[in-house]
Amino acid sequence: MVERAAHPVQAAVAEGVRQLVEAAVAAEQQRAARLSAQGNRWRTRGLTRAQAAAVRAAWRSEQRRLRAAGELLDVRDALVEYGVREELRVRGWDRAWDPAPEEAWDQGRWPGSRDRGLGGYPERVSARLEAALVAQTVAACWWTSWPAIQALRAWRDANPGLTPPRYRLGEEDLKHVGGPLAAYERLAVGVTTTGEIWRAGITRGLERAAALTR
Repeated sequence: MVERAAHPVQAAVAEGVRQLVEAAVAAEQQRAARLSAQGNRWRTRGLTRAQAAAVRAAWRSEQRRLRAAGELLDVRDALVEYGVREELRVRGWDRAWDPAPEEAWDQGRWPGSRDRGLGGYPERVSARLEAALVAQTVAACWWTSWPAIQALRAWRDANPGLTPPRYRLGEEDLKHVGGPLAAYERLAVGVTTTGEIWRAGITRGLERAAALTR
């Protein structure tokens, strides 16, 4: 088997999400054990060592196939990757994009990115995703956000003494903001960060895992 190239990602998530992911993966691992025990296809009792090794290798291949199809999410990587692919599909972003520029991969925050609120995202969920999927996600976020990013940079140049709110404002708060800050808020809505996609992907992965274990 040729190992695919993988890229590590880390999602900042709300409190409790990491525990939900761990619980979903554990439930799927139990289901994987039940699948491997069904019938005689994956049993090794009574086989020679060579035959048993072939059966175990075949089961590992079957696990990879099921994970790729979103039919088995018994490892964190599979759960997150399934969800990210689904999020891109729903957005219509599961297509070829021009490669994102180097600045899109910078560790710093993109223009227009905001904190969640006072609670923030205190937990982290890490996963290793297919490198091509990560590159597709970065490119999709960057190019769909590019017009807003350009406008936000121009806003910064034109308003050097103004500091936008740290948190994204709600509809009620926006009613009390005017002038340049209101313009900034309108532009910031046009930026989609990769963090938003990772979080949405985790949510979709959890929903899929719950459906599989019913």
